[in-house]
Amino acid sequence: MRDIILFGYGKNGKAVSAHLDRKRFLIVVYDEEELEEAKQQGHLNVEIFDNKILDEDLKKIGIEEAKIAICMLEDEARNMFLALSIRNINPNIKIIAKSNDSEYEHRYRLAGVNQIINSYEITANRIDSILKKPITLEFIHNIVFEDNDLVFAQVDILKDSFLDGRYLDDIELQENYNLIPIGIVDREKNDNLELILGNHKLDAGDVLVVIGDRFEVDRLKEEMKDSVQWHLQ
Repeated sequence: MRDIILFGYGKNGKAVSAHLDRKRFLIVVYDEEELEEAKQQGHLNVEIFDNKILDEDLKKIGIEEAKIAICMLEDEARNMFLALSIRNINPNIKIIAKSNDSEYEHRYRLAGVNQIINSYEITANRIDSILKKPITLEFIHNIVFEDNDLVFAQVDILKDSFLDGRYLDDIELQENYNLIPIGIVDREKNDNLELILGNHKLDAGDVLVVIGDRFEVDRLKEEMKDSVQWHLQ
């Protein structure tokens, strides 16, 4: 029996499997194509189910003894039903599930999912631990940002722009641009990235690191350039 069972070997499942100890986890696939691909990638512990999610099949692969179940099926409804079935069989197991739809989050919670990985769950407070673990950062980036336009982006603070000399709380990046400030390289101190834990003052030459939509990042940069031109007039 395996401590960790990964369900699904689509692009989300592949991203997860790359960061797990192959000796400790089992992959469950739902078609021959996924089975063949998993074997080609060197995964030896692979089981194939048909399209049904049956309690007896889950019990056969050791879900009652497993410690962690990772639900990465591409179909949202089936993924949630899988999580619910697992929780009914094993009340103590930790369940991790990926969701692309924020409307499903409450349903996943009701289904007994312990941790939901989605683009809405990334906040500045959680980045603290992520930045300290590069493997975790890559893991999160691959399975959260794969299916949308969210990016980690660097924004260079231009001299005489509307960001130069202002405090983050005054700029209200989340309200005005839907961007979450994560860290900053403060040139007055050093060249190291520091987490943003308070109302930080921005100065020309600083580098602001944000999470958000590509379009909003580009819009912020363009408006910053425009403000410099306006200041020179």
